[in-house]
Amino acid sequence: MLTFLLALCLLAAPPGKRAAGEGEAPGAPNPEDRLEALARQAELERREGELAAELLDWDVKIESARQEQEQLLLEIQQAELSLAGAEAGLGESRARLEEGLEDLGWWVNYLYRYGQVSFLEVILEAKNFSEFVERAGMVFAVISAQAELLEEVRERSARLEEQLEALRQARALLDQKNAALAGRIRDMDHYRAGREVFLNELKEQSASLAEEIIKKETLLFRSLDSLQYLLQHLDSLPWQSLTPDTFSLAGRRMRLEFKDQEVNRVFFGQGDPALAGLSVHCTPGLFSISGTAAAGAGGAEFKIEGNFETRGKGRVSFQPGRMYLSGVPVSSEVLGFIAGEEMLEIDFGSFLQGYSLSEIRPEEGRLVVFITG
Repeated sequence: MLTFLLALCLLAAPPGKRAAGEGEAPGAPNPEDRLEALARQAELERREGELAAELLDWDVKIESARQEQEQLLLEIQQAELSLAGAEAGLGESRARLEEGLEDLGWWVNYLYRYGQVSFLEVILEAKNFSEFVERAGMVFAVISAQAELLEEVRERSARLEEQLEALRQARALLDQKNAALAGRIRDMDHYRAGREVFLNELKEQSASLAEEIIKKETLLFRSLDSLQYLLQHLDSLPWQSLTPDTFSLAGRRMRLEFKDQEVNRVFFGQGDPALAGLSVHCTPGLFSISGTAAAGAGGAEFKIEGNFETRGKGRVSFQPGRMYLSGVPVSSEVLGFIAGEEMLEIDFGSFLQGYSLSEIRPEEGRLVVFITG
């Protein structure tokens, strides 16, 4: 909005005056200055595009690292659950081992003192060696069964201790990976933030340069006296003096064709110094007006092209679509101001002699006018 208001104020000012505080350089505008500014703007836009692509690449990398970190945190959580389960299992096994040792001692003591076949009986009451072996076997069978159970518990405890140690090492490794990944994410975030600051600085430079370009283009446009005169006097041009090259009638509708040579002869071949150096050229859908600025204005080539839009009651509006200075399009702000001017309307109703205008259409090398009776 600011740039548009700037263009509006500059364009609306009388040609021979300057608003106070504009800071315009004295003398005629130099087209080369605009081209240099446009080149700098193109370079800034290129660098902005590269930085934007780089930031997008960093976003992808950072997001990928964050997803990797989330997966690591899930693995750490699972490792903690496994570690807690292994510790609980090991505690249970140790408790069972202690309980088994206590039970074994109780069995040995009971059999020794109160069992039906006590150790004393085995030793003192055996009548022969065979009976001694039989009685000893009975006693040690009970003790061996309990001892085997204890051995199983010991082995399970040993396995659980090994598993626990492996889980602790895995958990420590996951913690190391997570810490390294978190550091990498911080570094990437920090670097990306720096590049984003740089991009914002480039955008500020680009915005400032865009305002400068609008100002230069405004000054250049205001220096194109012949073009401004033409646009301001479209309605007073000798349209009624144009001679059609061909015409055809279909019912009540008439088609008139005016070649570019005829339009240029009638409009610009009459020696009017205000329109010197101008010419028109028609292509499908485009009516172009071109010329060269005076030497005092830098001699820049210019062209404005657009189409005609009927407004009813024989009135037609020229709608600029693009304007070029030295072959380079002007900014949309300057073109928008030109396109919004009511002075671009033409009133054909005064010389159509009972006909009504239905369409004006540029074609290759000619301007076609449709009227109905």
